[in-house]
Amino acid sequence: MTSARMPELGEDDQPLLPALAERGLDARPIVWNDPEADWASYDAVVVRSPWDYPTQAEAFLDWYEKTSTVTELHNSLDVVRANQHKGYLGTLWERGVPAIPTSTVGSPTEALAVARRHGWEQSVIKPAVGLGGRNVALLTPERAAELEESGMATQWCVQQFMPSIRTEGELSLVYVNGEASHAILKHPGDSDIRVHEGHGGRHSPYPVTDELREIGDQVLTACGASNELFARVDVVRDESGQLRLMELDVTSPCLYFLYRPSSVDMFADAVAARVHGDR
Repeated sequence: MTSARMPELGEDDQPLLPALAERGLDARPIVWNDPEADWASYDAVVVRSPWDYPTQAEAFLDWYEKTSTVTELHNSLDVVRANQHKGYLGTLWERGVPAIPTSTVGSPTEALAVARRHGWEQSVIKPAVGLGGRNVALLTPERAAELEESGMATQWCVQQFMPSIRTEGELSLVYVNGEASHAILKHPGDSDIRVHEGHGGRHSPYPVTDELREIGDQVLTACGASNELFARVDVVRDESGQLRLMELDVTSPCLYFLYRPSSVDMFADAVAARVHGDR
């Protein structure tokens, strides 16, 4: 399943189609909100790139709930519902999971007050429902005023800023069928804190270390996502050197298959096993 922005899937996901065909599965990309789609006619629906959902979050969750009653959805409804709003980060932090300190607020002005109350020297503001780094920035009074003037009717998350994003970068650990598959190191552009390629970020392969796997497993367990088809755990180091969760994406993450082509077969095997009832 995909979005109208990329009806034939993104470049990273396109190798999945022939891999699934090799396993006897007739897989085809379908736009999630296509009114003509007959979801009940499919044995399973794998969510890949519905990257327009933040602008229609309620409609997307409504689609998810309805579709989950007529076919098997990956990932599962409960996990996706909990993951869509980034408030889960604050919940994990309060429960002692090594997440970046995060609070949910109703406005950028409130975000400034929360950051001051926590004593954070620098902080980051981001939409509570969003992806791709859109409207993510270092929080300053000037930036808060700009966001207030934009009239965006949304909740926001404010996080303590981790300076290591500019030196070591952000690490993304990809899971397939509950197993750590591969990792990516992502650096932000020269004048940005965002690591997304669309904002000038640079990506490269990275080994799956025991340290990475340990925090990834801990996060998936805490979120009840250990048995999902896919997940991506994004982490960064704090000032003491400890890895901390920046975000977990079990809704529509880029899985960076192109950086480890064998992961396409791993993913296709997992899908085939689920369709055939072996998992």
